[in-house]
Amino acid sequence: MIRIPSLHRDDALLLSRCVYLGLIVLLFPLKSAYSVASLSAEHFHPPLGPFTLLEAFPAPWVIIVIEFATYALLALWVVGVGQWRVGALLSGLLIVTSGLTYSTGKIDHDFIILLCPFLLNLRGRWPETSLTFCLTVYFASSGLAKISWLSFDSQASLSWALTYFYGYGKSAPLLAWSLEHLPGWSWELFDQLTVWFELCVPLVILRAFRRWILLSIPLFHLTTVLLLGIDFSRLLLIYLPLILLFCVLPAHTSRVIPSRVRAILVTSCLLGLALCVAQGWLFGKSPQSLLPLERPGLLLFPILEGLVIVGLLARPKALSTKAPDPCESSLP
Repeated sequence: MIRIPSLHRDDALLLSRCVYLGLIVLLFPLKSAYSVASLSAEHFHPPLGPFTLLEAFPAPWVIIVIEFATYALLALWVVGVGQWRVGALLSGLLIVTSGLTYSTGKIDHDFIILLCPFLLNLRGRWPETSLTFCLTVYFASSGLAKISWLSFDSQASLSWALTYFYGYGKSAPLLAWSLEHLPGWSWELFDQLTVWFELCVPLVILRAFRRWILLSIPLFHLTTVLLLGIDFSRLLLIYLPLILLFCVLPAHTSRVIPSRVRAILVTSCLLGLALCVAQGWLFGKSPQSLLPLERPGLLLFPILEGLVIVGLLARPKALSTKAPDPCESSLP
């Protein structure tokens, strides 16, 4: 039996914040709206929501203030200052930047990632409860949007693969091979499995299905990277904190992480954040990852699968216990 130490909740939350900021520094830099601030009103096409109240992009100095405040709040957040108030302000500014970035017409699905700083600063068991709920909504809404894939008259995944390969010139490790060798029925099977899996992820709230769904999520993402080159590795900003909060089982024990180690972790995160700021403000570069991996999911999703397996082996009952009761603690 593999043994891993029980973490105090404060230790788990500290590691979650460090993992979140560490992944941003190393692999998934924050989006910057400064590049679109100089565009004219003709290019301003905001998504549905509060940004439709604007008539054009804000002035560049407004973007600078927003981004400076974002980095300052990130520093306070990873240190643990301000608790849920800092988390709420940080998530709010991240959402503003994301909305401005996507006001050129492109839409991405990163809302849950932007909410993470706020959700991690909620009290009691609300961080893991709220993150799990948001993930189930994320997958279920994606499955509902693909409900037409259940038709046997066409293979939607094959259509996407052909579009990526011939239309966009994209490649994936198995994309060319799959287009040449996989029969039509296998693409139909992929359509069916994709939709039903995404619709079934909300069953993670039930004890009987929880471990199997958590084991399947990394394999699902790895398959989409291999076949289509679609990399959802940014969701690791959610998955890894959840592993720390759920699989490691924060217990009512004394803190495991020594204060010196905590100081080293926080200082490393702050230095990495300072380097990101220096790239943008001193060297005039847009935010860039320190580890330029073309498809991080090819490496990270197998690691995530291994972490889930280790967590199950170490605590076989951890993912089969009753789901956290939101009534156990109150919102801040």
